[in-house]
Amino acid sequence: MFDRLSALLTPIWVWVLAGTTVIIGLSLGYTQWPLFLVAGLIAFLSIPLAMWNARKIRKDDPDWRKDRPAGGKFL
Repeated sequence: MFDRLSALLTPIWVWVLAGTTVIIGLSLGYTQWPLFLVAGLIAFLSIPLAMWNARKIRKDDPDWRKDRPAGGKFL
């Protein structure tokens, strides 16, 4: 399920993980296309992490009503 909280968290996860990969790779002297391919794959794989993070935030929130699903709703 993709909801507004996931939509907020997804760019954060993507920027942090893919950006860190690019910065570390460039710092180590890797300037070829495989570095950016790996960063793109990491960015793609960080989307489920953002969705998991949104569910965990809702699940651990003591003020979240228990009759509402923790996964949120579609946009």
